[in-house]
Amino acid sequence: MIPILIIVGIIAFIVLPFISWLITDESITATSDAQFCVTCHSMGPFEKSHTADVHGGANDHGIRATCAQCHLPHDSSFNYLYTKAETGIHDLWVENFGDPESIDWAAKHEYREEFVYDSGCLTCHTNLEKATMASNKALIAHKPYFLGTTDDKCVTCHENVGHTDLNKYLSEAKDEE
Repeated sequence: MIPILIIVGIIAFIVLPFISWLITDESITATSDAQFCVTCHSMGPFEKSHTADVHGGANDHGIRATCAQCHLPHDSSFNYLYTKAETGIHDLWVENFGDPESIDWAAKHEYREEFVYDSGCLTCHTNLEKATMASNKALIAHKPYFLGTTDDKCVTCHENVGHTDLNKYLSEAKDEE
């Protein structure tokens, strides 16, 4: 009887973490794109402007960045998961117990550095520093960033990256109310 319990224990010790990891990985993936985000909160205008943007798939290659690729940090797994949970709980609370229609999204755009992470940009744009050094125009713009002599973030200069014509879509949504 004891050997069977040991064998079952060993199998459970191997199988349960694997199943837990699969469930966690699938949950993270399923809750990282616009399709999920739009179902949970008032992000229709953001989804429309993202779809119209190069980062939303409007490019020759069909490459599409997910919400999480830009709006979550990619510097560590812990920070990614912590920020995902914190942001998700906040958004869920505001959507269900707050007044999301009263949010001035255009005014919040001024604080975009708090909602877009450079680590996300640099995850995809891995050759940016090398390309910057090869182009005088790009070098002038990006050298202070790569030297660490500025506090600017990617979206400080690239104000509308990821969301083409956002103000237009916000205005249309407001008119529909």
